[in-house]
Amino acid sequence: MTNTHEQEKKQFKRLFQQQGVDQFNLRFQVLEAFLKLEHHVTIQDIQVQLKADGAKLDEGFVLNSMELLCRFGFASKIEFDNKKIQYEHRHLGLHHDHMVCTKCGSILEFKDETIEKQQFRLADAYGFHMLQHKMEIYGICSKCMEQRTTLVPLHKAKQGEKLIVKEFDAGRNMQLRISSMGLRIGDLIEIVSAGFGGQVVISAGENRLVLGKGMAEKIRVQPLDRVKIQSPDSHRESENITGSPILLSQMKTGQEGVILRVAGEGVLRRRLLEMGINRGSTIYVEKYAPLKDPIELVIKGYHISLRVHEAANIFVENVKFKKR
Repeated sequence: MTNTHEQEKKQFKRLFQQQGVDQFNLRFQVLEAFLKLEHHVTIQDIQVQLKADGAKLDEGFVLNSMELLCRFGFASKIEFDNKKIQYEHRHLGLHHDHMVCTKCGSILEFKDETIEKQQFRLADAYGFHMLQHKMEIYGICSKCMEQRTTLVPLHKAKQGEKLIVKEFDAGRNMQLRISSMGLRIGDLIEIVSAGFGGQVVISAGENRLVLGKGMAEKIRVQPLDRVKIQSPDSHRESENITGSPILLSQMKTGQEGVILRVAGEGVLRRRLLEMGINRGSTIYVEKYAPLKDPIELVIKGYHISLRVHEAANIFVENVKFKKR
C-alpha cells in the first residue's frame, strides 16, 4: 500500500502542476493527510490528521481540495443513508462494494467476483452498456447482533428488518387496540420505515400499519435471523438465515403445507414433536377460533389445536390451498 501511495503522490504532483492548480503545496498536505487515513473519512477526520501533521487549514479549503481530489480520481465521495459525506481512496483498477451497519454505522468493504460477473451478464442480457456501478447492503453487523437481546421492543428495530411478533407488554385495552389493527402474536412483519416523529410503519402480510412510539414500545419482537431452528442433518441448533419458509401462524384457513423445521426450546419443542409435528409431515389449517387464537389443525389424520405463539415456531414449505 505504501508503494501505491507514493505513486499517487507522484501523479498528484504531475497532474496538479500541469493544470496549474493554485496553492499546490497546501493541497499536497491535504493529499498526504488523506492517504494516511484508511477506509472512510469525513472532512473533520482529515482536519484532525492535518493538525497532527502540524498543519492548520480552513475547512472550506480542505473541502475544496477534496473536491479536486475526487475530480482527478484520487478520491471517491460517498454518502450512505442518513450519514455525512465521506471520502475513500480511489486506487485505479480496484473496485469494492459496501455493507453498512444501520446500528453502529460501521462500514465493511467487500469484493465478490461472482457478483461482479453477474452484473455484467445482467447488463448484457438487457442490452445495457454498464459504465459504472455500486452496491450498498444495509443491515446489522455481527458485533451489534451479538449484543442484541433475543426480544426487542418494536420501536428499536431497524428499517428493512423482518421480525416475528412474540408478545404484547401492555394492558388489556392496549392489547385490544393492537389486535383490532390486525396484528397478532406470531405474525411475521417487516419494518417499512421508522424514526418519523417516533412512528413506525410496518407491513404485516399485504397490510401497512402505522404505529405510534407508545404502542410500538409495547410490542416485543424477535428478529427472524435470531430464531433458532433445528438443522435437518443434526441435533444441533443453528441460526435461521433470511429467505425462511412461511410460519405456520401465517397460514390461512384451508391451506396445507409440509413442515420443514420446528423451532422452539425445551418443553415447547418436546411437546410439538410429541404431537407429531416434525419435519416432512403434512399439516392442514382447518380453522381459526373466532378471536384468531387458537388454530385448529389436522396432521397425520389427527385433529390438534395450537396457540398462535406456538405455531410461530413451525416453518412450513410448499404451502397451497387444498379442498377437503
